[in-house]
Amino acid sequence: MGQARRFGWLAIPLLMCIPVLWAGAQGTPPGGAAPAGQGAPAGGPPPGLVLKFAAPDAARGQTLSRSCAGCHGPGGVSAQASVPGLAGQVPSYTRFQLSVFRAKLRPSAVMQGVASRLSDQDIADLAAYFAAGEPGPAWAADPALRARGAALFQGGDNDRNVIACAVCHGEDGRGADRQGIASVTNLAPEYGLEILHEFRDTPRFGVPHPDAMRIALKPLTDDDLKALAAYISSMK
Repeated sequence: MGQARRFGWLAIPLLMCIPVLWAGAQGTPPGGAAPAGQGAPAGGPPPGLVLKFAAPDAARGQTLSRSCAGCHGPGGVSAQASVPGLAGQVPSYTRFQLSVFRAKLRPSAVMQGVASRLSDQDIADLAAYFAAGEPGPAWAADPALRARGAALFQGGDNDRNVIACAVCHGEDGRGADRQGIASVTNLAPEYGLEILHEFRDTPRFGVPHPDAMRIALKPLTDDDLKALAAYISSMK
């Protein structure tokens, strides 16, 4: 029970959002506002996760981002191994995470407080600003551990049915905005390792995004996860 509660944030938001996760729940297409009165479709997510915004304004997002710099670093380039950088993150992923924090579906007293003050347009503008940046510099990593992680990330391990991470996240780790697949390039190492453990150890809950991660990571040992975290934190 304790494990299920701990990892529930990975399941709950996606269970609520799968019908329109990246088409509707992530907001209207860039360039136009949602039709007046548009809400969540039947059986879809609650209105708080259906973002309505006009064309994102990265310049405005830069102004808003000043309050993020204390933790995530100037320009979203984190200098803390336990805090994820935001620079270069695909906008759909940033929008979704902020909307989930705002809806109090992902635990973090700090982030819930920050997100509670953001409008839909604020979220879209912040996501656009961070997406326009480049990931922070590579973190230092043990060469041997990094090489092992690189082999798993780029090629997987057929003998153990390990899927290459590059299949979804791309060879450069930059993710895919249309599919809501996160950029993991130069991800803060301690944070990256924590998230890998959470995905691998999450109970099955039958929704695509977290289940794909759980299945992909299930054959991996703790040492494998350390190697992957070393690699993704030092990709560039």
